[in-house]
Amino acid sequence: MRIPETVPSGAPPRTSAFRLQATDVTGSTAFEAELDPSARAGSVAQLLARQVELPSDVPWGLRDDRGSFLDDERQIGEQVAADARVTLTPKTHLG
Repeated sequence: MRIPETVPSGAPPRTSAFRLQATDVTGSTAFEAELDPSARAGSVAQLLARQVELPSDVPWGLRDDRGSFLDDERQIGEQVAADARVTLTPKTHLG
């Protein structure tokens, strides 16, 4: 599944795409997303969760290929390289 990029009107065109290879936490859904590298990671996680119809009442986060959560407040392009693999993971506590 490929999730299209949403670019605000009036935004300058980018010269290269910033793509992520993403999966849900179970690994059952894999997809590619083209994003603005200046988008906050938390916003990207919520957008991806909506696009693949995951529950909207759950806070979602992104983990990198080492299993570390990305910082929701920092730009995604500061934390991972283009074509990185990330996992969409619920941010919940068990107990």
